[in-house]
Amino acid sequence: MSTSPGSPQIARIPSLDGLRALSIFLVVSLHTLQRYSINHHVGVGWYAIFNGGYGVLIFFEISGFLITNLLLQEHQKRGSISLRGFYLRRAFRILPPLYFYIGIVILLGVFGHVALDRTDIVSSLFFFHNFVQHSTMWSLEHLWSISVEEQFYLVWPFLLVFFLRRPGVAGRFAASVFPIAILIVSPFARVLLGHQKNPLMHHIGVNYLNFDFLMFGCLVALLQHTPRFESMYRKATRVWWLPPAVIAGCSVLTARYQNYFDLPIGYTINGAAIAMFLLWCTRNPSSVIGRILNWGPIVKIGVLSYSIYLWQTLFLHHLNVVVFGSLTWISTFPGNWAGFFLLATFSYYVVEQPSLRLRSRLIQSFHLYAAKRKLNKSQQSALSS
Repeated sequence: MSTSPGSPQIARIPSLDGLRALSIFLVVSLHTLQRYSINHHVGVGWYAIFNGGYGVLIFFEISGFLITNLLLQEHQKRGSISLRGFYLRRAFRILPPLYFYIGIVILLGVFGHVALDRTDIVSSLFFFHNFVQHSTMWSLEHLWSISVEEQFYLVWPFLLVFFLRRPGVAGRFAASVFPIAILIVSPFARVLLGHQKNPLMHHIGVNYLNFDFLMFGCLVALLQHTPRFESMYRKATRVWWLPPAVIAGCSVLTARYQNYFDLPIGYTINGAAIAMFLLWCTRNPSSVIGRILNWGPIVKIGVLSYSIYLWQTLFLHHLNVVVFGSLTWISTFPGNWAGFFLLATFSYYVVEQPSLRLRSRLIQSFHLYAAKRKLNKSQQSALSS
């Protein structure tokens, strides 16, 4: 994540934008495949290759890893974490592109091109869309994942501030208890809720109980550089392709057995493999994989990935004929890919970038990252351990 004036000076983490590009490619490929499958037979193997669900899960792990790293580095540099600064940064990063997209959808609804539903709109605006049992607005159905991330943002920074009251590595170990607990409980919760007759509980357990992927990212950020974790990491990545091979194997089993594999063990195995591969990619930017992930055009797609995710459903969903009518060239491949890419680029430069510049000015105006107490050498050593 690049820094901006007035923000805490945090080094950019290599390969993350490239992994974002991979994630969004999997998402849009799956949605394209689903559109194609309406009138054509598509084998299970194609769903294993273009597993868009895994793309979303990689996004979750990137978020957990990145946000925790940013907060830990800020704590190390300043001796504290500015929650006001964090939420200001997140608000100006997430809300303008999201609300711009929702606004366009509402405008389309006003002119009769999409159906409008108050519950879907309100839940998308206020981040509880993952708890909506029956989403009737296909144009907003993908925003469940944004709700999951925002719920994570509302809870995790407060917990981290609380646990980091302990100095040095003790604070990190204390903070790691929460992610570990979520990782242990989640498979049981998914299976239990998945068997509930209550439709809402069943829906949440089967479809949207994915917080453990965020926690995998948090846990890696907290425990990296500690002896026991580094020993595990070396074993898991002794052969670099082992984690991606496990991910590929999980994708095949997911395509074949779906929730029968995912809910009890599949998500957990896959989450651990993604975590190891994510860390390997950030540590090996000069490898062949690292050079691909950090190649300029790939990085650019990763930078645009949030806006692409917002706009892709409008162009890829099979019901979008009500929006585009006879303009089939823009609602089918490859025109639909060009359409969401152009609108995502427009949103990035016209909405997202101006909001980020405004964010920087506000951070400077409010002095949210003014220098705190100066750490002595022993404190600096403790915080960096």
